[in-house]
Amino acid sequence: MYPVTFNYNNWQYWGEYNPPLYLGEQKVVFDGPNRLILVNTEVTELDFREDVYSAWKEWLVDPNQQNAEYAPAISAIGGDPLPGNRRLGTTYFLENGWRMRTWEGNHSLTVSGNFFTREGVPAFVPTINPWTITINLNTSTLVETLVESTTLTTNDLEAITTSIWNDAISGGQSALDIISAIPDNVWDELIDGASLTAREKLRKIATKTQDIALR
Repeated sequence: MYPVTFNYNNWQYWGEYNPPLYLGEQKVVFDGPNRLILVNTEVTELDFREDVYSAWKEWLVDPNQQNAEYAPAISAIGGDPLPGNRRLGTTYFLENGWRMRTWEGNHSLTVSGNFFTREGVPAFVPTINPWTITINLNTSTLVETLVESTTLTTNDLEAITTSIWNDAISGGQSALDIISAIPDNVWDELIDGASLTAREKLRKIATKTQDIALR
């Protein structure tokens, strides 16, 4: 039950997650005085970025505690853009002597992400009592591929436009059928402060939309 103690018996860490006031459903807690990141009981998987690093940042700015008085626990490097629409993966370091400790009991814990101690020693310290515990470190590659960007060509835009105009929208009629049924003299009416006809205004809007899509 030691995680409750290091959460200062504050129910905000156990209730519904709604930061910054409620930080519930966290997988780890932080013991500032002893510089320990404690894995909560029954947790068997951790994503270091989400479950540890993000949780630490939320703990750091907790408005009900003065956690910023403790030495920083984690630093991060990486995320820089690379050629070929890629980005350098992020690596995390436990700083200032901070270490991790998993929960008391026989279990296996898998931690995903690239993280190390600044001193180059193991990130996990032994549990209080001897247990059979396996720590699996699932490191990722340092280069992470981002979602590829998509460029629309003129042919793509023409195909999309044709599909939209021919799609049935009212009583089995397509948008093109409805537009075609409008008398020509309607399109020649002046609008927009009597400076453009409806036909000219629509053409101007279509041209501007195409220019934006091709950027």
